[in-house]
Amino acid sequence: MASDKDFSPMLYDVMRELATQLGGRYVEWMREAATAVDREHWRSEDFRVMREVRAVDPDSRLAIEEHTAKLRAELAGMPRHAPVLA
Repeated sequence: MASDKDFSPMLYDVMRELATQLGGRYVEWMREAATAVDREHWRSEDFRVMREVRAVDPDSRLAIEEHTAKLRAELAGMPRHAPVLA
């Protein structure tokens, strides 16, 4: 079994691509938002995704795989259009 430090850098690229897709959805929702409050909410979500992905240790296969799974689940659970904020 490969060590936590011995892996293909493509795993990191996959994680970053998922973060880009997720962030893109939030940017789309931000642009479609009807109010400034809603726009700020979606902007904050986009920033959160980018902050979290930057915090992942790029030298740890385990950390990358765990965060990739988290991003996949979040993206898969997103509706096509922004939910109405209360």
